Amino acid sequence: MTRGRQGDGTRGSLEHLTGVVRELTGRGGAPGRRGTGLDGWRVQDWHAALLDVPLDERAYADRFQVTREQEIELLWAWWSGRARPVEPRTAGYLGYYLLTLVAMHSSDRMRFHGDAPWDVTVAGCLTAEVSGALVGDPDVRRALAALHDPGRADGPGSGAGSGSGAADAGTTGSARALAEWAALDLTSLEFFRHGTTSIILIGRLAQPSRGRTAAFVLKCVIHPYLTIPTIVAATRGYLTEHGRPDADEPSPAVPVWASHDSWILMDLVRGRTIGEYLAGRAAEQPAPPPREILRPVDTPALRDLGGALLSALADLERDGRRHDDLTPSNIIVQDEQPGRIRLRFVDLGVNHLHARSITGQGQGEGVFTAPEVRRDGVGHPLADVYSLGALLVAIAGIPHNPDGTVPDQFYVVSVGLARLLEDLTDADPRRRLLVTPVDPARPRFEQIGRVSADEVAILEQDGRERPRTAWQRLRDLSPGAGTVARQRRMLQVRTGQVRDATGAAHLRQARRLQRWAWLFAVLVWSATALVVTWWSRDLGLSWQAKWFEMADEVFGRSGVGLVFLDDVRADDYPIPDPWGNLPVRLVTLTFALVTARLYLNVFAELSTVWALPAGRGPRVRAVTAEVGLRSLAVLPVIYVVLPTLVQRDWWPLGTLVGHVTFAVVVQACLWFAWDTNARARAAGLSSVPRGEIATLGRLAAWQPTVAVYLAPIIGIGTLLSLGLVQDELVYASFVSLINLGIFYPKSAGTDAPYIRAGMNRAALAAERLEHLRRTRE
Repeated sequence: MTRGRQGDGTRGSLEHLTGVVRELTGRGGAPGRRGTGLDGWRVQDWHAALLDVPLDERAYADRFQVTREQEIELLWAWWSGRARPVEPRTAGYLGYYLLTLVAMHSSDRMRFHGDAPWDVTVAGCLTAEVSGALVGDPDVRRALAALHDPGRADGPGSGAGSGSGAADAGTTGSARALAEWAALDLTSLEFFRHGTTSIILIGRLAQPSRGRTAAFVLKCVIHPYLTIPTIVAATRGYLTEHGRPDADEPSPAVPVWASHDSWILMDLVRGRTIGEYLAGRAAEQPAPPPREILRPVDTPALRDLGGALLSALADLERDGRRHDDLTPSNIIVQDEQPGRIRLRFVDLGVNHLHARSITGQGQGEGVFTAPEVRRDGVGHPLADVYSLGALLVAIAGIPHNPDGTVPDQFYVVSVGLARLLEDLTDADPRRRLLVTPVDPARPRFEQIGRVSADEVAILEQDGRERPRTAWQRLRDLSPGAGTVARQRRMLQVRTGQVRDATGAAHLRQARRLQRWAWLFAVLVWSATALVVTWWSRDLGLSWQAKWFEMADEVFGRSGVGLVFLDDVRADDYPIPDPWGNLPVRLVTLTFALVTARLYLNVFAELSTVWALPAGRGPRVRAVTAEVGLRSLAVLPVIYVVLPTLVQRDWWPLGTLVGHVTFAVVVQACLWFAWDTNARARAAGLSSVPRGEIATLGRLAAWQPTVAVYLAPIIGIGTLLSLGLVQDELVYASFVSLINLGIFYPKSAGTDAPYIRAGMNRAALAAERLEHLRRTRE
């Protein structure tokens, strides 16, 4: 690791270097005047010391009794001062040492704290500003060039820990690497950005050549990471593995010129990374809503940027290549015009920062790396599929879940999109693309792209994810909130998307749900109109309803009033009777409004039979829950119509039976969801969280609420039926206030997205379990 200077006994050790830095910066005393011994160090001495820098921040602090961040602050204050009591050459190497520490600090902030690369700070400045000033110094550039020169006898990859192969390769360097290095104008180097294991620079060729851009990117591995054999080997072999210099067709992968033990040389592609692009887009959006589950899905970004990503991956796949490190910092947005976005890929191959080669629990961009890559440290044929799913979540503007499950927002707005994301991001690569209709004999990303485009097109018809005006927010309080019209628009789009049996099945399911929603809307609004009509008759208001007159004529009825319907009214149920009929009018009208909002806002788009389970128990649970959900489209209307048309004294019974019906249906749904989630966990499906599912808990919380509500309903309703109490209007007002004060705004309103998310997650888990069973047969 250390090499001595011949003749004067100077040792190129990190202890010596940090001791001199302590003297120069005045740590522990007054600043020194000279960098004792460093002026005589050779390149290999600096190389040995830099390789010895601890990878871990705590190890650095334990070894040198100062935190790495404090060392950066002190050394930056010294280096940026006007007077440096060392030779310019030594100052350049000290600047490079500081650059190394800053790069490692930036890497750790990205890795352990999830900081965005452009937001990392140190010494009161952005790390990009510090690094830019350092690389802008001619002495630092000369030190960098000397340390990474492939022609040196002890190449950058030849340090301890790099392996004998790396040492052999670094001895003279490949002919191509030497030639490319010689063609660079190293005085033109500028800092570009920090990578996870590298410092990325840009520069120009000394003599531009035909057929090649004059500008280049030089990605230099941070020196301490050169002690890891896998990183050195991957860097050295990058040109061979990913260069494809003789490819006939243009590739989304950025062309590579050369690679050596410690650096990769490639084309400079101008543009923001996807990470920067999404950060800029997020800054332009309104503040997220107070409830995270209502955070809107960025549909235009999914359409434009997500579509461009899938097109680029399809092109890469046609080229016979894969990425294995598909993260936001490795994708360049080259053209940002709407509808003309082009993406380019850099840094193909496993990033050992996210794998076992470097210890620690990663954060930040590690969430985009497939679990098998993080676990094994090698690429996998389906790793890019996982990364694609994680990227689509980020592109949609939704934060990732810590456990890797699909965020709830997708289950709220689009079952189809949630299904696709589950299928892309399953932790087990054998279960990816389990449900999505992808032919393994054909290029997969082209097929995934079609499915994704279909689901985004349907989501565009939804409208709930768009920013809401004051009028739209007021309209959202209405019972239906446009559910039937939205389902009709989405059904029209899906009808034109059917290409296979899976698409046909989804179309049939969507058509079935839309028909039930339409039927319910007709029934509930007819029942509501009936209540309002009867109330107007109680108040003596004129009501010109032609369809009532037509019914009388059809059935040959004549007389005063609405004869056809009045025939079924009990003799002791007079009309008009404003005060006597007021209880039944209040309760039935508020019950109809709550029923309308509950079904259309919560249950209309839920289904538990996307794929019927094979087992008897799971099948019974799924069918029971489905029958219960659809019964809510009919039974509540009966509980409104019968007391209104036949006998006004039935409203306490109707209230009781109505709430019992909802309680039974909710219990059937919970029975299905709890069993499905338990089976999914037992099968190892990663789409279902391991612990309690908070969204499903909202539905479970309904049961004690209904139980508490049923107690007085049963008690007071029984007393009213027996004539033991006379305060019928007070009781009816109590029931109506509960309907409008609790069930309408909370159960059918604020709870709705949580319940849709919890039930849709369970329904899709049941579908995945059934497809998993079929694959095992």
